Amino acid sequence: MSIALDDLLKRSQPRCSQMLEHLVHEGVNHKELLELMAMLPRQEFVEPAFSHLAYSPTALPIGRSQTISQPLTVARMTLWLLSYARLGRVLEVGTGSGYQTCLLAHFFNKVHTIERQKSLYVQAKERLRNMGINNVEFLHGDGHLGWPQKVQMDAIIVTAMASKVPSALTDMLKEDGILIMPIADEVPSIGCWRRVGDKWKRLESAPAQFVPLLEGKVDA
Repeated sequence: MSIALDDLLKRSQPRCSQMLEHLVHEGVNHKELLELMAMLPRQEFVEPAFSHLAYSPTALPIGRSQTISQPLTVARMTLWLLSYARLGRVLEVGTGSGYQTCLLAHFFNKVHTIERQKSLYVQAKERLRNMGINNVEFLHGDGHLGWPQKVQMDAIIVTAMASKVPSALTDMLKEDGILIMPIADEVPSIGCWRRVGDKWKRLESAPAQFVPLLEGKVDA
């Protein structure tokens, strides 16, 4: 562990420090990412009854039968983007609590994020606005359909599991763009691919569990 990371752990609150130690142990060694995750008040992104578990290595409820992914999964997906993607414009399918959105907004010039559950969309939009984050465009809609203006993306990150990638998403990804998405296979996993013409090159993968990617939107 570098001196800089060691100092970060010493400065962090005990619960957060344990989370950071776990991330570093699992190979997440990006200092700026770790500093950002130490700074973000993760307890504000989960249901109040679970706030005491906010920094634990588990997924937690955020309402509407949805979850915030465990810190390692969020950190790993973000680290893959930092390692492989152009940090211009990114599409996030599944805003959820907005925690992953915050991380993306710090590193990317522009974030487009889609949430099918209106209540979660409203909460996340207000939460990030109150945090002073202004480079995110929010949409209450169906992630299967992609972004309505068909903007070309440098990266796409999907935070729900499906058996295949919706074609509307692949059509929006630039050449050499990066796709991160959980895939329901014999062993559910999350993968990172680079688009090379009409082919896909797998760059990374790891076991993971996610809620399913559902079609349509919920107005309640």
